[in-house]
Amino acid sequence: MTPGNFSRFGVPLLLGVLLPVRVDSAQLLDDRAITVQSAREIAAKRRELIKYLWGGAGFPDGRLPNVVTNVANPVKQLSHLSRVDKFHIDMAPGLQGLAYHFIPQHPNHELVVVHHGHGCTLDDDPSPNDVGYGLQRTINALLREGYGVLGVFMPHMRPGDCTGGHDAMFQTNTVGSPIKFFLEPTAVSLNYLKTRSRTGRFPKYDAFHMIGLSGGGWTTTIYAAIDPTIRCSFPVAGTIPLYLRTGGSVGDREQFEATFYRVAGYPDLYVLGSHGRGRKQVQILVRRDDCCFGEAQHDAKSSGMAYAEAMRAYETRVRAALQKIGNGSFRLEIDETAPSHMISHHAIEKIILSELQKTR
Repeated sequence: MTPGNFSRFGVPLLLGVLLPVRVDSAQLLDDRAITVQSAREIAAKRRELIKYLWGGAGFPDGRLPNVVTNVANPVKQLSHLSRVDKFHIDMAPGLQGLAYHFIPQHPNHELVVVHHGHGCTLDDDPSPNDVGYGLQRTINALLREGYGVLGVFMPHMRPGDCTGGHDAMFQTNTVGSPIKFFLEPTAVSLNYLKTRSRTGRFPKYDAFHMIGLSGGGWTTTIYAAIDPTIRCSFPVAGTIPLYLRTGGSVGDREQFEATFYRVAGYPDLYVLGSHGRGRKQVQILVRRDDCCFGEAQHDAKSSGMAYAEAMRAYETRVRAALQKIGNGSFRLEIDETAPSHMISHHAIEKIILSELQKTR
Protein backbone atom coordinates (compact mmCIF):
# COMPACT_ATOMS: atom_id res chain seq x y z
CA MET A 1 0.00 0.00 0.00
CA THR A 2 2.57 2.50 -1.15
CA PRO A 3 1.70 5.67 -3.07
CA GLY A 4 1.66 5.03 -6.80
CA ASN A 5 0.66 1.38 -6.57
CA PHE A 6 -2.16 0.89 -9.07
CA SER A 7 -3.98 -1.65 -6.90
CA ARG A 8 -3.80 0.52 -3.79
CA PHE A 9 -7.50 1.34 -3.94
CA GLY A 10 -8.60 -2.15 -4.87
CA VAL A 11 -8.40 -2.01 -8.67
CA PRO A 12 -6.69 -5.24 -9.74
CA LEU A 13 -5.45 -6.18 -13.17
CA LEU A 14 -7.02 -9.52 -14.17
CA LEU A 15 -6.51 -11.03 -17.63
CA GLY A 16 -5.60 -7.59 -18.96
CA VAL A 17 -8.87 -5.97 -17.83
CA LEU A 18 -9.26 -3.49 -15.01
CA LEU A 19 -11.99 -4.69 -12.70
CA PRO A 20 -13.11 -2.14 -10.08
CA VAL A 21 -13.33 -3.73 -6.65
CA ARG A 22 -14.03 -0.80 -4.38
CA VAL A 23 -14.99 -1.57 -0.81
CA ASP A 24 -16.72 0.96 1.38
CA SER A 25 -15.65 1.05 5.01
CA ALA A 26 -19.25 0.25 6.01
CA GLN A 27 -18.81 -3.19 4.38
CA LEU A 28 -15.81 -4.10 6.52
CA LEU A 29 -16.09 -6.44 9.48
CA ASP A 30 -16.35 -4.92 12.91
CA ASP A 31 -13.28 -6.51 14.48
CA ARG A 32 -12.98 -4.46 17.67
CA ALA A 33 -13.61 -7.45 19.99
CA ILE A 34 -10.65 -9.40 21.37
CA THR A 35 -11.74 -13.04 21.44
CA VAL A 36 -8.65 -14.76 22.88
CA GLN A 37 -8.49 -14.76 26.66
CA SER A 38 -5.83 -17.33 27.53
CA ALA A 39 -2.60 -18.91 26.27
CA ARG A 40 -4.61 -22.01 25.34
CA GLU A 41 -7.03 -19.94 23.25
CA ILE A 42 -4.11 -18.19 21.55
CA ALA A 43 -2.59 -21.55 20.58
CA ALA A 44 -5.97 -22.77 19.29
CA LYS A 45 -6.51 -19.56 17.28
CA ARG A 46 -3.04 -19.89 15.75
CA ARG A 47 -3.82 -23.47 14.65
CA GLU A 48 -7.12 -22.26 13.16
CA LEU A 49 -5.35 -19.54 11.16
CA ILE A 50 -2.76 -22.01 9.86
CA LYS A 51 -5.50 -24.40 8.78
CA TYR A 52 -7.30 -21.57 7.01
CA LEU A 53 -4.12 -20.56 5.18
CA TRP A 54 -2.65 -23.95 4.22
CA GLY A 55 -5.46 -26.45 4.73
CA GLY A 56 -4.47 -29.93 5.80
CA ALA A 57 -0.88 -29.47 4.63
CA GLY A 58 -0.23 -27.16 7.57
CA PHE A 59 2.56 -24.64 8.04
CA PRO A 60 5.28 -25.13 5.35
CA ASP A 61 8.05 -25.96 7.81
CA GLY A 62 9.63 -28.61 5.58
CA ARG A 63 10.14 -26.50 2.47
CA LEU A 64 13.37 -24.76 1.48
CA PRO A 65 14.22 -22.02 -1.03
CA ASN A 66 16.51 -22.29 -4.02
CA VAL A 67 19.64 -20.42 -2.94
CA VAL A 68 22.31 -18.63 -4.97
CA THR A 69 25.22 -17.57 -2.77
CA ASN A 70 27.43 -14.50 -3.03
CA VAL A 71 25.37 -12.50 -5.52
CA ALA A 72 25.82 -8.85 -6.48
CA ASN A 73 24.55 -6.53 -3.76
CA PRO A 74 21.08 -5.24 -4.81
CA VAL A 75 21.24 -2.28 -2.40
CA LYS A 76 23.76 0.55 -2.84
CA GLN A 77 25.97 2.06 -0.15
CA LEU A 78 25.58 -0.63 2.52
CA SER A 79 28.34 -0.70 5.10
CA HIS A 80 29.39 -3.58 7.40
CA LEU A 81 28.26 -6.10 4.77
CA SER A 82 30.07 -9.39 4.24
CA ARG A 83 27.99 -11.13 1.57
CA VAL A 84 24.55 -11.34 -0.06
CA ASP A 85 22.71 -14.56 -0.92
CA LYS A 86 19.59 -14.71 -3.08
CA PHE A 87 16.58 -16.92 -2.28
CA HIS A 88 13.95 -18.02 -4.81
CA ILE A 89 10.77 -19.53 -3.37
CA ASP A 90 8.48 -21.53 -5.67
CA MET A 91 4.88 -21.09 -4.50
CA ALA A 92 2.55 -21.80 -7.46
CA PRO A 93 2.78 -21.99 -11.26
CA GLY A 94 3.93 -18.56 -12.41
CA LEU A 95 4.35 -17.31 -8.85
CA GLN A 96 7.78 -17.14 -7.25
CA GLY A 97 8.87 -15.36 -4.09
CA LEU A 98 12.17 -13.52 -3.70
CA ALA A 99 14.35 -12.67 -0.71
CA TYR A 100 17.92 -11.51 -0.13
CA HIS A 101 20.04 -12.56 2.84
CA PHE A 102 22.42 -9.76 3.88
CA ILE A 103 25.21 -11.21 6.05
CA PRO A 104 26.96 -8.74 8.39
CA GLN A 105 30.70 -8.41 8.80
CA HIS A 106 30.46 -8.57 12.59
CA PRO A 107 27.46 -10.78 13.42
CA ASN A 108 25.58 -10.59 16.70
CA HIS A 109 23.81 -13.89 15.87
CA GLU A 110 20.34 -12.37 15.48
CA LEU A 111 18.40 -11.93 12.23
CA VAL A 112 15.80 -9.35 11.27
CA VAL A 113 13.35 -9.86 8.41
CA VAL A 114 12.83 -6.55 6.58
CA HIS A 115 9.69 -6.86 4.47
CA HIS A 116 8.88 -4.43 1.68
CA GLY A 117 5.36 -3.33 0.76
CA HIS A 118 4.08 -2.44 -2.70
CA GLY A 119 7.51 -1.61 -4.06
CA CYS A 120 9.91 -3.56 -6.25
CA THR A 121 13.30 -2.57 -4.89
CA LEU A 122 15.00 -2.33 -1.52
CA ASP A 123 17.47 0.15 -3.05
CA ASP A 124 15.83 3.44 -2.10
CA ASP A 125 17.34 6.70 -0.89
CA PRO A 126 20.49 6.27 1.26
CA SER A 127 20.73 9.91 2.38
CA PRO A 128 20.56 11.08 6.02
CA ASN A 129 17.29 12.86 5.24
CA ASP A 130 13.82 11.39 5.71
CA VAL A 131 13.11 10.75 2.02
CA GLY A 132 12.18 7.57 0.19
CA TYR A 133 10.59 4.67 2.05
CA GLY A 134 13.49 3.89 4.38
CA LEU A 135 14.29 0.30 3.37
CA GLN A 136 17.95 1.01 2.57
CA ARG A 137 18.51 2.94 5.78
CA THR A 138 16.82 0.19 7.82
CA ILE A 139 19.00 -2.54 6.33
CA ASN A 140 22.13 -0.42 6.71
CA ALA A 141 21.45 0.38 10.37
CA LEU A 142 20.81 -3.28 11.19
CA LEU A 143 24.04 -4.41 9.50
CA ARG A 144 25.92 -1.73 11.41
CA GLU A 145 24.68 -3.27 14.67
CA GLY A 146 25.58 -6.81 13.58
CA TYR A 147 22.12 -8.12 12.65
CA GLY A 148 21.70 -10.43 9.70
CA VAL A 149 18.95 -9.14 7.42
CA LEU A 150 16.47 -11.03 5.26
CA GLY A 151 14.98 -8.59 2.74
CA VAL A 152 11.65 -9.97 1.46
CA PHE A 153 9.25 -8.85 -1.28
CA MET A 154 5.49 -9.23 -1.64
CA PRO A 155 4.06 -11.45 -4.43
CA HIS A 156 4.22 -9.81 -7.87
CA MET A 157 6.15 -6.89 -6.32
CA ARG A 158 9.81 -7.70 -6.94
CA PRO A 159 12.51 -7.12 -9.58
CA GLY A 160 11.41 -8.97 -12.69
CA ASP A 161 7.76 -9.24 -11.63
CA CYS A 162 6.32 -5.88 -10.64
CA THR A 163 2.78 -6.41 -11.92
CA GLY A 164 0.94 -6.08 -8.61
CA GLY A 165 -2.69 -7.13 -8.86
CA HIS A 166 -3.03 -8.68 -5.44
CA ASP A 167 -6.83 -8.72 -5.59
CA ALA A 168 -6.60 -10.90 -8.70
CA MET A 169 -4.72 -13.56 -6.73
CA PHE A 170 -7.98 -14.37 -4.96
CA GLN A 171 -9.34 -15.69 -8.26
CA THR A 172 -6.84 -18.55 -8.19
CA ASN A 173 -7.77 -22.08 -7.11
CA THR A 174 -5.44 -23.26 -4.36
CA VAL A 175 -5.53 -25.38 -1.23
CA GLY A 176 -6.18 -23.12 1.72
CA SER A 177 -6.10 -19.40 0.92
CA PRO A 178 -4.07 -17.22 -1.48
CA ILE A 179 -3.10 -15.18 1.58
CA LYS A 180 -0.51 -17.90 2.23
CA PHE A 181 1.47 -16.63 -0.78
CA PHE A 182 2.19 -13.40 1.12
CA LEU A 183 3.69 -15.41 4.00
CA GLU A 184 5.57 -18.26 2.33
CA PRO A 185 8.62 -16.25 1.18
CA THR A 186 9.34 -15.43 4.82
CA ALA A 187 8.44 -18.88 6.18
CA VAL A 188 10.44 -20.86 3.62
CA SER A 189 13.46 -18.56 3.84
CA LEU A 190 13.51 -18.84 7.63
CA ASN A 191 13.37 -22.64 7.34
CA TYR A 192 16.69 -22.42 5.50
CA LEU A 193 18.25 -19.87 7.83
CA LYS A 194 17.28 -21.84 10.93
CA THR A 195 18.69 -25.13 9.63
CA ARG A 196 21.62 -24.17 7.43
CA SER A 197 23.15 -21.80 9.99
CA ARG A 198 24.33 -24.93 11.82
CA THR A 199 26.50 -25.86 8.83
CA GLY A 200 28.75 -22.79 9.06
CA ARG A 201 27.59 -21.26 5.77
CA PHE A 202 26.77 -18.07 7.67
CA PRO A 203 26.41 -17.02 11.32
CA LYS A 204 24.26 -19.17 13.58
CA TYR A 205 21.14 -17.19 14.40
CA ASP A 206 19.77 -17.50 17.92
CA ALA A 207 16.87 -15.04 17.58
CA PHE A 208 14.57 -13.85 14.80
CA HIS A 209 12.75 -10.51 14.50
CA MET A 210 10.69 -8.79 11.80
CA ILE A 211 10.12 -5.28 10.44
CA GLY A 212 7.79 -4.34 7.59
CA LEU A 213 6.61 -1.19 5.86
CA SER A 214 3.09 -0.74 4.46
CA GLY A 215 2.07 -4.06 2.87
CA GLY A 216 5.20 -5.44 4.51
CA GLY A 217 3.88 -4.11 7.82
CA TRP A 218 0.65 -6.02 7.18
CA THR A 219 2.72 -9.13 6.41
CA THR A 220 4.68 -8.61 9.62
CA THR A 221 1.44 -8.45 11.61
CA ILE A 222 0.08 -11.67 10.11
CA TYR A 223 3.37 -13.58 10.15
CA ALA A 224 4.19 -12.74 13.77
CA ALA A 225 0.71 -13.92 14.72
CA ILE A 226 1.18 -17.37 13.21
CA ASP A 227 4.92 -17.91 13.91
CA PRO A 228 5.85 -17.44 17.59
CA THR A 229 9.56 -17.79 16.78
CA ILE A 230 9.42 -14.12 15.75
CA ARG A 231 10.53 -12.48 18.98
CA CYS A 232 10.20 -8.76 18.22
CA SER A 233 8.00 -7.42 15.43
CA PHE A 234 7.68 -3.86 14.12
CA PRO A 235 4.83 -3.28 11.63
CA VAL A 236 5.29 0.23 10.23
CA ALA A 237 2.28 1.94 8.59
CA GLY A 238 0.88 -1.52 7.97
CA THR A 239 -2.48 -2.00 9.69
CA ILE A 240 -5.14 -0.65 11.99
CA PRO A 241 -8.30 -2.54 13.00
CA LEU A 242 -10.95 -2.77 10.29
CA TYR A 243 -13.55 -0.86 12.30
CA LEU A 244 -11.35 2.27 12.07
CA ARG A 245 -10.58 2.10 8.33
CA THR A 246 -11.78 4.54 5.71
CA GLY A 247 -10.57 5.72 2.30
CA GLY A 248 -6.96 4.88 1.53
CA SER A 249 -6.68 2.81 4.70
CA VAL A 250 -9.07 0.10 3.44
CA GLY A 251 -6.31 -1.52 1.40
CA ASP A 252 -6.14 -4.44 -1.01
CA ARG A 253 -8.19 -7.56 -0.51
CA GLU A 254 -5.68 -9.39 1.70
CA GLN A 255 -6.14 -6.54 4.18
CA PHE A 256 -9.91 -7.01 4.59
CA GLU A 257 -10.86 -10.49 3.27
CA ALA A 258 -13.88 -11.28 5.48
CA THR A 259 -13.40 -15.05 5.71
CA PHE A 260 -9.92 -14.56 7.16
CA TYR A 261 -10.72 -11.79 9.62
CA ARG A 262 -13.73 -13.68 10.95
CA VAL A 263 -11.18 -16.16 12.25
CA ALA A 264 -9.10 -13.40 13.86
CA GLY A 265 -9.63 -9.66 13.62
CA TYR A 266 -6.70 -7.28 13.89
CA PRO A 267 -6.81 -6.85 17.70
CA ASP A 268 -6.67 -10.65 18.02
CA LEU A 269 -3.73 -10.72 15.59
CA TYR A 270 -1.90 -8.11 17.65
CA VAL A 271 -2.34 -10.28 20.74
CA LEU A 272 -1.09 -13.39 18.90
CA GLY A 273 1.91 -11.51 17.50
CA SER A 274 2.88 -10.19 20.93
CA HIS A 275 2.17 -13.10 23.27
CA GLY A 276 4.94 -15.32 24.55
CA ARG A 277 7.94 -15.19 26.82
CA GLY A 278 10.28 -12.44 25.65
CA ARG A 279 8.01 -11.48 22.73
CA LYS A 280 6.93 -7.96 21.88
CA GLN A 281 5.26 -6.06 19.08
CA VAL A 282 5.77 -2.33 18.58
CA GLN A 283 3.37 -0.98 15.99
CA ILE A 284 4.47 2.27 14.34
CA LEU A 285 2.01 4.58 12.61
CA VAL A 286 2.94 7.80 10.81
CA ARG A 287 0.81 10.78 11.75
CA ARG A 288 1.54 12.63 8.47
CA ASP A 289 1.19 9.52 6.31
CA ASP A 290 0.19 10.32 2.72
CA CYS A 291 -0.99 6.76 2.05
CA CYS A 292 -2.77 5.05 4.89
CA PHE A 293 -3.34 4.79 8.65
CA GLY A 294 -2.36 8.41 9.30
CA GLU A 295 -4.34 11.34 10.60
CA ALA A 296 -5.38 12.47 7.10
CA GLN A 297 -7.04 9.09 6.46
CA HIS A 298 -8.85 8.99 9.82
CA ASP A 299 -12.59 9.73 9.99
CA ALA A 300 -13.07 11.28 13.42
CA LYS A 301 -16.79 11.75 12.84
CA SER A 302 -17.55 8.07 12.21
CA SER A 303 -15.26 6.83 14.98
CA GLY A 304 -16.34 9.46 17.48
CA MET A 305 -12.71 10.05 18.45
CA ALA A 306 -9.77 12.10 17.28
CA TYR A 307 -6.94 10.26 15.53
CA ALA A 308 -4.57 9.60 18.42
CA GLU A 309 -7.43 8.87 20.81
CA ALA A 310 -8.89 6.23 18.47
CA MET A 311 -5.52 4.54 17.99
CA ARG A 312 -4.73 4.59 21.71
CA ALA A 313 -8.11 3.02 22.44
CA TYR A 314 -7.30 -0.25 20.67
CA GLU A 315 -3.74 -0.19 22.00
CA THR A 316 -5.14 -0.03 25.54
CA ARG A 317 -7.45 -3.01 24.94
CA VAL A 318 -4.68 -5.15 23.42
CA ARG A 319 -2.33 -4.31 26.28
CA ALA A 320 -5.02 -5.14 28.83
CA ALA A 321 -5.67 -8.51 27.17
CA LEU A 322 -1.97 -9.37 27.22
CA GLN A 323 -1.65 -8.34 30.85
CA LYS A 324 -4.54 -10.61 31.77
CA ILE A 325 -3.13 -13.56 29.80
CA GLY A 326 0.47 -12.99 30.89
CA ASN A 327 3.69 -12.93 28.82
CA GLY A 328 4.23 -10.56 25.93
CA SER A 329 4.15 -6.85 25.21
CA PHE A 330 2.33 -4.62 22.71
CA ARG A 331 2.90 -0.91 22.18
CA LEU A 332 1.80 1.67 19.63
CA GLU A 333 4.12 4.49 18.58
CA ILE A 334 2.86 7.39 16.47
CA ASP A 335 5.83 8.76 14.51
CA GLU A 336 5.57 12.54 14.62
CA THR A 337 8.81 13.13 12.68
CA ALA A 338 8.25 11.24 9.42
CA PRO A 339 6.95 13.58 6.68
CA SER A 340 5.23 10.80 4.72
CA HIS A 341 4.79 7.03 4.29
CA MET A 342 8.17 5.62 5.40
CA ILE A 343 10.41 4.12 8.04
CA SER A 344 12.04 7.27 9.37
CA HIS A 345 15.47 7.69 10.92
CA HIS A 346 13.70 8.34 14.23
CA ALA A 347 11.76 5.06 13.98
CA ILE A 348 14.95 3.11 13.23
CA GLU A 349 17.26 4.60 15.84
CA LYS A 350 14.92 5.53 18.68
CA ILE A 351 12.29 2.80 18.45
CA ILE A 352 13.40 -0.28 16.49
CA LEU A 353 17.07 -0.53 17.44
CA SER A 354 16.33 0.59 21.00
CA GLU A 355 13.78 -2.20 21.46
CA LEU A 356 15.94 -4.84 19.80
CA GLN A 357 18.88 -4.04 22.01
CA LYS A 358 16.71 -4.43 25.14
CA THR A 359 16.19 -8.10 24.24
CA ARG A 360 19.88 -8.96 23.96
